[in-house]
Amino acid sequence: MSEYHYEKDADGIVTLTFDASGQSANTMNAKWQTAMKEAIVRLQGEEGLTGVVLASAKKTFFAGGDLGEMLSGEPNAEAIFELVETAKAPIRALEKLPVPVVAAINGAALGGGFEICLGCNRRIIADSPKAVTGLPEVGLGLLPGGGGVIRLPKLIGLEKALPILLEGKPQKPAAALKLGMVDEIVATADDLIPAAKAWIKANPDAAVQPWDQKGFRYPGGDTLHPKNRQIIQVSSAMLVKKTRGLMPAPEKILDIAVNGMRIGMDPALRMESRGLTHLLMTTEAKAAITTFFFGMQAIKGGKVRPEGERWKATKSAILGAGMMGSGIAWAHASRGLPSVLKDMSLDNAEKGKAYSAGLADKAMKRGRMDEAGKDALLGQITPSTDDSDYAGADLIIEAVFEDIALKEKVIPETFKQLAPGGIYGSNTSTLPISLLAKNCPEPDRFIGLHFFSPVDKMKI
Repeated sequence: MSEYHYEKDADGIVTLTFDASGQSANTMNAKWQTAMKEAIVRLQGEEGLTGVVLASAKKTFFAGGDLGEMLSGEPNAEAIFELVETAKAPIRALEKLPVPVVAAINGAALGGGFEICLGCNRRIIADSPKAVTGLPEVGLGLLPGGGGVIRLPKLIGLEKALPILLEGKPQKPAAALKLGMVDEIVATADDLIPAAKAWIKANPDAAVQPWDQKGFRYPGGDTLHPKNRQIIQVSSAMLVKKTRGLMPAPEKILDIAVNGMRIGMDPALRMESRGLTHLLMTTEAKAAITTFFFGMQAIKGGKVRPEGERWKATKSAILGAGMMGSGIAWAHASRGLPSVLKDMSLDNAEKGKAYSAGLADKAMKRGRMDEAGKDALLGQITPSTDDSDYAGADLIIEAVFEDIALKEKVIPETFKQLAPGGIYGSNTSTLPISLLAKNCPEPDRFIGLHFFSPVDKMKI
């Protein structure tokens, strides 16, 4: 089958390498589901089978569910439920094999990809910053529907599992090992399969998952444990405060994670499927998937760029050397964009530049920058009190105090320095851009360009 490679060694260990045809990443699409059915049948009938290693021929391990397939066609709860159940069935089948199964994680294993790993008896990951694991579905208005909501609390306990499920942040190898999401880190991707096979040989009787064993107990206790009861109560209150009841996914995840601990494995997995089916029917999920997944893919792929030569700033100015202005100057300088940092006093402008010096010093202590790199970065920032110092800038960002009267004065005065074809941006977070644009001589070149604080830690 073209979706995977099947190789059995002399010790009876089969390496199943995912390799989706015509795609740069492996996904749980219809072709994968068909291929996995065949692979499971073959593994179940394999004579002399002693273990299974799951690997990937792609740069990533597995990217998860196919959102395009999930949203295609007319909304039909019964059809969506069957689709979810079909997609997750191979994971449970792998889990039921009478031999140990190991995930050899060479790259990102997110969403359904990590759920496949959760269905294995052991998870080994390469020591690479790109080899991240996690369940980010909540950010798309969904829940992990391949068993993640049910298996993760069984693996690491409710206290550790809830932040991973409700926040959706990917974890790098060291963090994942500390949390218990993975069991072992190896130096390189080439070390994964040998390490996996060595573990299988050393643990031939490790085929049954802890939660399928009689007398299984949750790490950290079940839902009646005093600490977990408190966590459940606090989490419910925090979610209501954070989402104001406008985001159904976090509430559904919390509900299923908790109630899934109170029933058997297979009924819990069905409850999870119903939860994902419900969310896939909501307008919130459809909007989030369209914007944050397909929209971001289009942006990264350049599909929404205007035709013609790509515009790129070569000289910038930041007006206001406060916390935001100083951070923006650092953001520009760290990417090689020369910037004039202008303030009413040179002392304030110098202090703004010193902020970047402090960030450079921290980077040097961590081994991420050397003295030459620091000097080059700081050389990109010019403190100033004179508008003429940034004459001809093709990007000017106004970051003065959030006072409309002040901005109405600053914008027309400083716009004069903008180069023909340049862009004037306002960093405001509270004032309407359309209102500020009325004070701009050429409003068609005026945009909102808001950075998030602190700039050096938050993506724009």
